[in-house]
Amino acid sequence: MSVSAVPSRDDPLFEEMFRPVTKTYRSQTYAAIDPTLPKLSNRGKTAVVAGAGSGIGAACALSLAKSGVAAIALLARTESALNQTKSSIEALGLGTKLFVYAVDIAGTAAVLNQALADFAAAAGKDKEGKVDILVASAGIMPDIVSIQDAEADEWWRGFEVNVRGRFNLLRAFAPVVADGGVVVHITTAALHMAYMPGFSCYRASNSAATKMFEYFGNEHPGLRVVQVHPGLIRSPMSLKFAAGAEGLPWTDVELSGDFVNWATSSEAAFLKDRFVHVNWDVEELLQRKADVEKDPFLFTVTLKGWA
Repeated sequence: MSVSAVPSRDDPLFEEMFRPVTKTYRSQTYAAIDPTLPKLSNRGKTAVVAGAGSGIGAACALSLAKSGVAAIALLARTESALNQTKSSIEALGLGTKLFVYAVDIAGTAAVLNQALADFAAAAGKDKEGKVDILVASAGIMPDIVSIQDAEADEWWRGFEVNVRGRFNLLRAFAPVVADGGVVVHITTAALHMAYMPGFSCYRASNSAATKMFEYFGNEHPGLRVVQVHPGLIRSPMSLKFAAGAEGLPWTDVELSGDFVNWATSSEAAFLKDRFVHVNWDVEELLQRKADVEKDPFLFTVTLKGWA
């Protein structure tokens, strides 16, 4: 991949991608989103984390556990990876009940439906078999090549996972979600940027998924759907473009996890149906609460006006 596929600090795209709407750009976790804060507690709630085998999903599961979530369903394709996340959470000694489901969200929908139904029945007894939180972090980045040079099945696999898989996940979650539940979709700021060579499938599939979650939020007005850009994370996925991203502000994955937990809290309720970045400072975001509540288009992926 050409190093120009990710903007350098001298590229106008750099400001577009990393300029925060808050004065402070966060790359590491900080006190205001500490999941152990009483005001951010999820004590007694239940959660499903898809993509929990590593990276952002695992960090989200850890943070939710620290916030007091009583039971978490850990979903990913590889059981060994899920067991590593399970062990990390168990090491916290918080007594979180953990359920491991090795499932491909883009596979047979009935398998995913049964997994979430089983979790709700086992962990949601005190909540009448309902689940409070869904973190949709599972996704893939196909090879970074032009449309013409792409291997067709690999390119469409991006849509199978990032769109069909998340579609399956939403349909499996809808019957078990509790009133007032929260859905956090891990997406990417890249979808609203100018052209970046080679990212056609990643950005197109995430654009489709982001609009799909937007629809889900409108179809279930009693729920809170928040779409989150997790920052630029060092992960197996980022290895595909890391050579062209040196010098850019990488994000500590712990920040992603703690921000997602904050997004599930009552403090972040004003972000219902909004698109936010983990790098934005939450205390400054809270200062803009009135602006968000007044402007239905603020922090959304919407065409506003014509050039």
